[in-house]
Amino acid sequence: MGSNIKIRFKIILYLLVMILIVIILRLYFLQIMSGELYAELASKSITREKTVAAPRGNIYDQNGKLIVKSVPVTAVAVEPRIVLKNEDVMEALSDCLNMSYQDIKEKLEKSDVSYIDRVILKQDIDTAAIIYLKENSSKFPGVEVIDVYLREYNFDSLASHLLGYTVEIDEDRLKSKKYEKGYEGGDQIGLTGLEEAYESILKGKKGRIVYEVDPLGRPVNVLEETDPISGNDLYLTIDIDLQRVVEKILYESILEVRQKKIKNTDEYYKVPGGAVVVLSPKNGQILAMASYPTFNPELFVGGISQDNWEYLDNPENYYPQINRAVMSSFPPGSAIKIVPAYAGLAEDIISERSRLNCAGVWLGLGKDFPKSCWSSHGSLDIRGAIKNSCDIYFYQVGYGLFTKYNNMEELLQKYLRIFGFGSLTGIDLPHEDEGLVAGKEWKKDYFKDQAGYSVWFPGDTVNMAIGQGDLLVTPLQMAQAFSILANRGIQYTPYIVKEIRDTEGNLFPDNSREEYKDLKLNEYFIEIIEDGLVQVVGPGGTAASVFRDFPLDRIPVAGKTGTAEFYGRQDYAWFAGYAPVGNPEYVVVVMLEEAGSGGSNVAPIVEKIYRYIFNID
Repeated sequence: MGSNIKIRFKIILYLLVMILIVIILRLYFLQIMSGELYAELASKSITREKTVAAPRGNIYDQNGKLIVKSVPVTAVAVEPRIVLKNEDVMEALSDCLNMSYQDIKEKLEKSDVSYIDRVILKQDIDTAAIIYLKENSSKFPGVEVIDVYLREYNFDSLASHLLGYTVEIDEDRLKSKKYEKGYEGGDQIGLTGLEEAYESILKGKKGRIVYEVDPLGRPVNVLEETDPISGNDLYLTIDIDLQRVVEKILYESILEVRQKKIKNTDEYYKVPGGAVVVLSPKNGQILAMASYPTFNPELFVGGISQDNWEYLDNPENYYPQINRAVMSSFPPGSAIKIVPAYAGLAEDIISERSRLNCAGVWLGLGKDFPKSCWSSHGSLDIRGAIKNSCDIYFYQVGYGLFTKYNNMEELLQKYLRIFGFGSLTGIDLPHEDEGLVAGKEWKKDYFKDQAGYSVWFPGDTVNMAIGQGDLLVTPLQMAQAFSILANRGIQYTPYIVKEIRDTEGNLFPDNSREEYKDLKLNEYFIEIIEDGLVQVVGPGGTAASVFRDFPLDRIPVAGKTGTAEFYGRQDYAWFAGYAPVGNPEYVVVVMLEEAGSGGSNVAPIVEKIYRYIFNID
């Protein structure tokens, strides 16, 4: 019996000694062998860092009226990798935020990636939820109540295409080079318009807080704090009061034209959309720019609903987000005739006093290819051809430009490009369309699989001379071209942002914008063309009836109507002009899709805008 006890005692003693040896070895490893490593890990685990959102800069009109500002909104931000592992937290968030558990889980799973530290789960939460989350923060690991800044629009949908809107950054953009620095999940970024074009100017600089936490991850001490810096403010060239009037006139005029029937039919004009550009020829400033249909950027504040997005993205609603003044190009019709007029004079195809005959039909391309005019004008000089918008006159000019040098220099295309068509204007808006000035190489490439269509024929140039064929322009390009005419060959780059200032009002000079370019055009040729444009709105001109009550004696107007055929659609209508002649201050261009005659359906819009601008009524 005694021997058994001694044996058991020895076994226990041996076991205790072995355990003690293991403990000593483990302590030696932890303290001596890995001490530095664990010290480093420990130092990292007791500090946390978070960013503090900065408000975006404000946007003002040219008179200092506040158009867009940032307002703070309380939001719930979560760390997906932490919260997804804790179903109790997701269930508690579901109850607190009135969100379904499944919605929370799906949003976090989509955002559970290494480069997103946190994601905004819900914005603009109520006071009760804020208090509950703050008082019970220990029960919500990985959840934080923060302030984010959202846009507020003081003029509703006015100038929405120019301003653009902001959205919460998504994962694809976070991966891109553009947003690789200074952005994180939950940030608001500009997606269209000036918000996108001036993102780096508007976004501001985030603040930073470094704080100490206890073993449970709760903050106990702030170690370092840097305040956020607000983004810079934009002061625009836009006059918001003029913008309001222009948008109202455009909208009401479209509704009015839709009540008209196409001549000799029971079909009404569709007019799905249109655009207006009001530009200062003295410096290239955009004073107003409207596009219809439009949208309200407030729909995107806090995230757009599925129903609203489907409406905006539905082709049946004619794509309200597209700025038709800049982002789309259209056949210009007779509004383009200022260019073949100048080209004809510059290349000696016509002269100031030479006359061409319009008999209603032109057979210059052969009897198999008759070209008609909307009327029979008889003998015309260049001024009369512009006044009456005679197609046959300009067919002959186009044919003369083609046959000179056997079209080796593509003279019509050359002058179209001189006047800015077929290239970007350089306006400070994203997604500008460069339009199309087609030529031999373009046609050869476009029809490379159809050899019979790949040759540039005389008829191609002839059609282009009246704004048809393979020629597409934006309303902004048309405004720039008429500005060049008004300026006697001086070209300004159109722009919308006049000044950039910080929150203290300090001005940031913009050295990137070229002041102007002298195109070295013949001023006398321009004066001849201008005479014709003045006659367009005078007695017998294609816009005479519209301007009959306008005080042309005090405020002379130069303008051009345009009606463009578009295969498969109703005619597109244009009017472009400037005033007052002699000291031009305003270029106004209007385009309506599927609206028929530019003289009867678009010129009235320009006349109303000029009435407002010059305070005639």
